[in-house]
Amino acid sequence: MKSTFVLLLTLITIVCPAALAGSRLPAAEIVHAYADDELITGFLGTVFGAEATRGGGADRAALGEVKKFRGRVRVHIINLGNVDHTAEVVRFIRLLASSVHGLKIGLEPNVDRANMVVFLVDRADYRSTIRQTMEGTDSRFLEQNDCSAATLGRRDTGLERAFVFVVADTGGRNFRHCMIEEITQSLGPVNDNPGLPFSIYNDRSDRGTFGLFDWFILNMLYDRRIRVGMTPAQAVAVLPAVIADARRRLPGVVRRTPFPHPRTR
Repeated sequence: MKSTFVLLLTLITIVCPAALAGSRLPAAEIVHAYADDELITGFLGTVFGAEATRGGGADRAALGEVKKFRGRVRVHIINLGNVDHTAEVVRFIRLLASSVHGLKIGLEPNVDRANMVVFLVDRADYRSTIRQTMEGTDSRFLEQNDCSAATLGRRDTGLERAFVFVVADTGGRNFRHCMIEEITQSLGPVNDNPGLPFSIYNDRSDRGTFGLFDWFILNMLYDRRIRVGMTPAQAVAVLPAVIADARRRLPGVVRRTPFPHPRTR
């Protein structure tokens, strides 16, 4: 949709998600679990392009520019479901805040001051909630999918708002998969990519956790050297140094965060 704001839409298909937390692994085993080339490919394949608004084809990842929040991400949670999963969302937001360097994210009790709103809805209310929230836009793409999110922003300022819609009554494992993917994709890596076996941003994968690969993607994206509006070539020029710094921080993160085994598909 061409206007002052660019609307980016993302979707997921739920496939056998796993639990959020995995077993703890020694830092020495996972610091170099992925090569630089793997991480750079993952970054290009998720940060550039947008699933619902860009063209298809093998070169989709080469399109677009870096999109992320420049300031603090203020998250407001609205529970409309019969079962309240708010506490799970709160724990995940705190995990992101404590493990992703450069990402300033926290809870916002006032919906009018929030720039990310997470709706927890029962399946019966999913479509109507999207239509009411996205009034004035074509929301059919979001309504067709199991869970979805929309991000809004301008090319020169980055992402400014996000709306996340998570179905809350399809089981705990499905809920966690939806919640993790849609919240993190709303931070900027909006593109699902079937070539990333160790990422949750892959509709063909059964990975349902916030794993190490996607931790790297977010840490790369929110590094100060990765700027809003960067092209793929500009990002690639600085990514090796960005990755090296993320590796240096990883041992401290591992002591606090229970990542599943990095090579689990």
